Amino acid sequence: GNAHFPGKCSSSGDRSGSRMLITLDEDLQPLPVNVRVGQAVDTAGQAGKPKQITGFQTHTTPVLISSGERAELATEEYISASRILEGIVILRKNPDYKAESKD
Repeated sequence: GNAHFPGKCSSSGDRSGSRMLITLDEDLQPLPVNVRVGQAVDTAGQAGKPKQITGFQTHTTPVLISSGERAELATEEYISASRILEGIVILRKNPDYKAESKD
C-alpha cells in the first residue's frame, strides 16, 4: 500500500526560509572560510559602510543561514564574486590581504 512519511524534508523550497552558504575557490573546489552569521540590519539610506548584521556568530562554511539572517566574510582574505553571501559563492584570494603577524 501507500506509505505516509510524517515530517518534512529540508530543501531550498522549504517554507522555513533556511538556506545554505557554500563557498568555493575559483577552481570550484570547496573552500572552508570563516563567516559571520547574524540578524540582518536594514542599511538602506545609511551613509558610509554601516554594519550589515548584528548579534553575529562566527561559523566555518558550509553553513545554514536562517530566515532574517545574513552572512558576511569574517576576514578580507577572500573577495566574493557576488555581493550577497547565499547559496554557492565563488571566492578569490584578495591580493591586498595581509595576514596579521603572530608576534
